[in-house]
Amino acid sequence: MRAFVCVSVLALTTLSGCLLQNLSATRVLTDQVYALNDEIRWARVDLATERVSPEYRPVFLAQLRSWGHNVQIADSDTTHVQISDDMESATSLTTLSWYDQSTMELHTSVIQQRWVKNDGGGFMLDLVRVVGGESSLFEDVPPEIVEAAEAAQASRESEES
Repeated sequence: MRAFVCVSVLALTTLSGCLLQNLSATRVLTDQVYALNDEIRWARVDLATERVSPEYRPVFLAQLRSWGHNVQIADSDTTHVQISDDMESATSLTTLSWYDQSTMELHTSVIQQRWVKNDGGGFMLDLVRVVGGESSLFEDVPPEIVEAAEAAQASRESEES
């Protein structure tokens, strides 16, 4: 009987540890997603960029170049957050309602955000793209900025391997 209790306690402790670790990573990611989308909604791009991977930051800033002038975010709604099985990356979907300031027309875009785990155990934004609705939400990014970001990402990935 004593052995059964010991094995049960050990199994319960192990399972709860795994569940808590998963919940903790999911919670950290969810907090990052909501914080970033709240910051971009209120045009606090300076704060939002702190949640963006250094390699992707120039592309991110180029994409948001017209925000605050030609684009005004009215609302954001994060509809999906999913962490990968290996807990090293994640994906989120957010619906943005926004005004084109030149026409004052309300548009809706669904953006997909890719997140990667950083050294501190949190997650950083690594890619944003429009996957539904109005596609003109983001500015076109000059090719040289995209190429530099891709080279930096490739360099980081080769260092990790």
